[in-house]
Amino acid sequence: MKKLILIFFTIQIFGMQQAVLAETRPFVVDETDNLKILLSKDGTGVIKDISCSECSFKIVKITAKSKASVNGKEVSILEAKARAGKSAMVSFHPQTAEVQYIRWSVQ
Repeated sequence: MKKLILIFFTIQIFGMQQAVLAETRPFVVDETDNLKILLSKDGTGVIKDISCSECSFKIVKITAKSKASVNGKEVSILEAKARAGKSAMVSFHPQTAEVQYIRWSVQ
């Protein structure tokens, strides 16, 4: 039984590490209560009013490489459009202004 519990916790810890390594360094995370997203049908677009103390821009680009997740589960980037005006976390590269991930939670 102890081995089973140890295996379970090892798997859980490994799973948590995978989520942390989703972004490529360097990256900045902006948490917003009012996502200002413009997204085209091909999954590219922009997010306006980004807050970043080390950046000289307020707009980040959503590219073909950008990803989205809901409650930790990866979803189509197109689902992020429905988050307009709602809360989300946006991680992006501070030099290229390219979005790596858009994350949000639903209950």
